[in-house]
Amino acid sequence: MIAFVLSGGGNRGALQAGALQALIERGIVPDLIVATSVGALNGVVLAGDPSVEGARRQAAGWANIRRNDIFPGNSFTVAWRILVGRGSFHGRDNFARFVLATLPPNVRRFKDLKIPCVVTATALSSGRLHLFGEEPSERLLDALLASTAIPPFFAPYAYQNEQFVDGALVANLPLSLAILRGARTIYTLEIADDMASGSRQGLISTLTSSLNAMLNRQHEQERRTVALAHARGITIHDIQLTSGQNLPYNDFSHSAELVQAGHRTALEYL
Repeated sequence: MIAFVLSGGGNRGALQAGALQALIERGIVPDLIVATSVGALNGVVLAGDPSVEGARRQAAGWANIRRNDIFPGNSFTVAWRILVGRGSFHGRDNFARFVLATLPPNVRRFKDLKIPCVVTATALSSGRLHLFGEEPSERLLDALLASTAIPPFFAPYAYQNEQFVDGALVANLPLSLAILRGARTIYTLEIADDMASGSRQGLISTLTSSLNAMLNRQHEQERRTVALAHARGITIHDIQLTSGQNLPYNDFSHSAELVQAGHRTALEYL
């Protein structure tokens, strides 16, 4: 069984889209996709249409993303939301519309996917990883809004009497899930550079630095999982994706370049 495992990475998810395009173009199609955060969005879209044309459409979609598609408003809007106690920097209505527009036609629930896909989110009440996709009738929109709800940028997502936040807070690269499901060959697409805050100091810089520190600690656990997998005879193709750019979290102006960089990195690895 071949599995793709996709990490989080925010606006650098364009790197994954380019890498996925390269893999599909080379005829490497997974039997399973396990993903979190922006990787979940990329994974679900690919699982809905794993053809070369579908992968290329996904990459082209990333190249055309604009900031307001995901993070509406400006610094004044963010300040106002903080002052009135909205609980997050941005509303998620724009992002929800973007997700629905990005999904392939007639793909709205896990049962509509052509490749099985597991989307992870973090349950706030327990701090444990929650797996979307176990129930075929679950809506993809619910899974994706839960998996990408990273405070304080987006508020926790309420679903079935639980509050969910970004799955990357527990497992940024949910490799062990692919192993537990029987994958023998795994391609990991990990966005390996830190989330940038831009040149400005202050709240956002502090938050992104804290998130980076947490994700870096997770990286050590991921390396141990890789070593254990190798010991069990599992082949892991670890494709590290780096942007080389210090992009603020809401800057999508370089997405076309990142798609090309991800495509190039994957081809060089292969």
